[in-house]
Amino acid sequence: MSEQTQFNNESKKSSAGVWILVAIIALIGVAILGWMYSKESNARETCQTTNEQLEQEMNSMNEALGGYIDGATTDLKLDFQNMLDTYDKLIEKDASKADSLQIQKDSISVLLAQLKDTKNRSYYEINQLKKRNGQLREIMNRYLITIDSLNTLNVDLTSRLDQTSSELNLTQSERDSLRKQNDQNAELLTKGAKLNAFNFVSEALRYQTFGGSTKDVNRAARAEVLSCSFTIGENKIARTGSKTIYMQITAPNGQVIYKRPNDVTQVAGSEILFTGKREIDYQGQLVDMTIVYNLEGKEVASGNYVVKIFADGALIGKDTFTLK
Repeated sequence: MSEQTQFNNESKKSSAGVWILVAIIALIGVAILGWMYSKESNARETCQTTNEQLEQEMNSMNEALGGYIDGATTDLKLDFQNMLDTYDKLIEKDASKADSLQIQKDSISVLLAQLKDTKNRSYYEINQLKKRNGQLREIMNRYLITIDSLNTLNVDLTSRLDQTSSELNLTQSERDSLRKQNDQNAELLTKGAKLNAFNFVSEALRYQTFGGSTKDVNRAARAEVLSCSFTIGENKIARTGSKTIYMQITAPNGQVIYKRPNDVTQVAGSEILFTGKREIDYQGQLVDMTIVYNLEGKEVASGNYVVKIFADGALIGKDTFTLK
């Protein structure tokens, strides 16, 4: 055998060995892939089984606790509605806080609208609503305490004001009664202190030719002096000291006889003309006095004359006389 032939035989043997090795490796790979696929399939089936079990457990739990969640939702709705009613009453009690109270009402109304939504809620959402419910209730309680305190204070103040008003009314009544009594006493004192003139002698006089004396006359043509004598009575409570006594004579024609237009005095808040006056020192004792008016040549008419005597701004006596 030649060397060439021997080389070719060795090459063929070597190639056959390589293919055998490749075939073995391929078989091993297929085996490994088969094993891995089998393991992955088993894992997937296990996961599916586990998921199905968890889903069944979750459904069971939801069925078991579904009533609790619905009950909690119903309780929250009722609680929120009760709070809305309470806020309405608080607004009636204290209108000054209506704006801030309305803000809290709006918040509750929003939550109540959410609860009326029929969608299923999770435990987390229910718990959040419960927390919010607690916060809103705490705020409402603070308003309750504040408004009740204010109402209590207002009632107390009203009671005190009523008591004070009653006391003031009583004081006013007592004061009015005292004032009335004082006025009555003052009136009585004024009346009691008023002077009184009596024992009147009112007449016309004429001067005598000799001696300068006078005598009474009853004819108007002969009258030269008009005279009024009287007595001022005793009065222990009247003001003592210097006093001016005024005489006013009214002629038959109703006109006051006077000397000057400014011969006026105040009587009961009004000015009157006076015919004559005289100053006296009154000490509470009887005083006899005379006031005269000189006609100074003036003629007077016949008829009835009225004489009035005034002192301390009041009429204290009155008399009349007649001239033919």
